[in-house]
Amino acid sequence: MFEYPRPLSVVIGVNGIGMGHSVRQSVIAQYLRDRGHLVRIVTNGSARVEYFRDLGFPAWDGWMPTLLARGDRLHAGDAVRANVWQTPAGAAKHLRLRRILRDTGVPDVFITDYEPNTPRLAYHFGKPLISVDQQSKYRHLDLPPVGRYARTADEQRLRYFAPHVDRSFICSFVPLKADDQKLEFIAPVVPDVVRSARVSTEPLATAYFSRYFDHGPEESVRALAEIFRKHVPDRALRIYAQASETRDLRQYADERIEICTFDREAFIADMARSEVVFSNAGFNLISEAFVLGKPVHLIPLPTYDQHWCAKVVHEAELGTASPHIIPGAVLDFLSRSRELHNNVVRHRDQHLLADPRERIASCLETLPATSQRPLAPSAR
Repeated sequence: MFEYPRPLSVVIGVNGIGMGHSVRQSVIAQYLRDRGHLVRIVTNGSARVEYFRDLGFPAWDGWMPTLLARGDRLHAGDAVRANVWQTPAGAAKHLRLRRILRDTGVPDVFITDYEPNTPRLAYHFGKPLISVDQQSKYRHLDLPPVGRYARTADEQRLRYFAPHVDRSFICSFVPLKADDQKLEFIAPVVPDVVRSARVSTEPLATAYFSRYFDHGPEESVRALAEIFRKHVPDRALRIYAQASETRDLRQYADERIEICTFDREAFIADMARSEVVFSNAGFNLISEAFVLGKPVHLIPLPTYDQHWCAKVVHEAELGTASPHIIPGAVLDFLSRSRELHNNVVRHRDQHLLADPRERIASCLETLPATSQRPLAPSAR
């Protein structure tokens, strides 16, 4: 039973960089909508706005400031220089969001996923703010550096984006603990299409490599294709990349190596029937591979998040990791595929089967109906 006398009105803020945040929050949004709640989306970038609108959600574009790290820290001078020309348009976007919510109905609660728009809106309207993300572990846990990468910049971004939250749900594909009662670790939010996929094991390896600024997929695609061509005659390889990359990558294809433009449904189906998965070390892809019972070989992009994920996977023997596609590391991974598969299945059955959407929804539905912060002065 809801404590609210009516369905909840929820606004979800989604980081618009990459697809991981959008996929996770779309799963939560659809679940809340199916329970009768009104859900609206604030993200950044026209492609992400259209993604949510195509799913039937009212969605609006917000401003995401540029906060790039230098030496694993954010520096005020860098932030000013990167954003000085964007700030007037960004502030105008934010004021427009305030007007839209005032005109269409101030929500009961805001959810944020590693972005600054919904926290400011929650503070302005005096409403509860819940974070649902995977990055908040870098804010709340004293995690060690990984090589030359440290969590400092992620922690700084989180403190800038959301100086305080009323509750934080932190997705994790490995068990984590914290003493703070406002924190709760949950299994990754994974779409039903992944959980219900038909799983088999065929002599196929599926790969996905993405771009991060100047770090593109070509080196990994070229090296992996060459290794399979020379040393792996008994397996096919299907490599996915974004449409903007595939034209240049098709030169590495042959009769057993296919270069495919990324299509989410096709990629999930191929992962589900593959023996192993090769990819960068993005949280969502790793989580989905584990739910499907597939071990991963990871090539982390140059961020702390990706290096932390790769390190944890390697140490837990749920897959392997290397800084580049290296023949010895790839062949060792393939030789251990059965052992690693068994490890992943045991880990999944112990830690990843619970559906976290019910826990998130129950938290929202049991918020006191009068739960409200004092309004920001400009909202009074």
